[in-house]
Amino acid sequence: MNLKLAGQRRAKMLWTAVVAIAGVGVCAFAGLALFLWLGTPRGTSGSIEMSWPPHDAKGGTVRLLAVGDTGTAGNEQFHVAAAMETVCNRAKDKPFDGILLLGDNFYPSGVASTTDDQWQEKFEKPYGSACLAGLPVYPVLGNHDYRLSPQAQIDYFAVQPRWRMPGRFYSVDFGPVARLVALDTNRFDWCGSSGNCVFDFMKSRLVTAKGAWRILTGHHPMASSSTHGPAYDGTFFAHTVRGAVCDRADFYLSGHAHQLEHLQFQGCKADFVVAGSGGADIGKVRDPGKETKFLKAGHGFVTMELTPSKATVVFHDSSSPAVPEIYRFERVRKI
Repeated sequence: MNLKLAGQRRAKMLWTAVVAIAGVGVCAFAGLALFLWLGTPRGTSGSIEMSWPPHDAKGGTVRLLAVGDTGTAGNEQFHVAAAMETVCNRAKDKPFDGILLLGDNFYPSGVASTTDDQWQEKFEKPYGSACLAGLPVYPVLGNHDYRLSPQAQIDYFAVQPRWRMPGRFYSVDFGPVARLVALDTNRFDWCGSSGNCVFDFMKSRLVTAKGAWRILTGHHPMASSSTHGPAYDGTFFAHTVRGAVCDRADFYLSGHAHQLEHLQFQGCKADFVVAGSGGADIGKVRDPGKETKFLKAGHGFVTMELTPSKATVVFHDSSSPAVPEIYRFERVRKI
């Protein structure tokens, strides 16, 4: 829907509400007005909680690939996917447990339905090589995915079980080792119900992840050196949400900024990883601040290996057939 037209319609609905409830108290009006303005996001399916044991259940190790801003069907998407296949094949003795897809899965406007031709060109073909085809995919919605039907991406879970996106936001337990909490940062609503609102769901799933590494994924970065700047700078998402993440999460992985970056903030326990260089054109970057520990304006992806006591995050360059490791960092904790 045209955003301007949608805004006009919402404004008309809001004005109608004002007239209809003029005699009602201010509190009642405020609550109804907020409901009418936010509406019910397309694609809302409630909170979903899933659980799968890691491949290495006995050894207690979880391995994941992460990449965002992929869905172009262009050469770079296929180059990055081929590099991921190379790394996947190297790890056959230590198989991966899944792919974290960080949004903007289908440029320029998302998909129209579960039978849209783009499913083949921008998902099944790039990630259908021998090793990658055996991995489940855990996606989140990006801003481009909202332009047609975000619900179609949720519904595709019933068509292709490998596409494990049962709702706008959901969580996955990989045994006792790691909990993934996947977020919809396009409509980061906060209305006081963990069954309907992303913020409350995020907090509840992080708090109850006792002993597990807590991994958040969302499309928009909470900070980056991109010319995009921090997502929603100066607003609820950039401040209130980031504060909750710093207090409760170990990692926040995002896309949107078309680069590879690792950031750490003083007083924040979470590491921020940007991996939005999975196929779209590389974006412009600013001079990095002191929080940036690594930055590359180039195509690539990230891998994670997690054990109960150690987490290793590796950045890979997809421009070379050798797929070299270009940066890594580790976190160690007592168990």
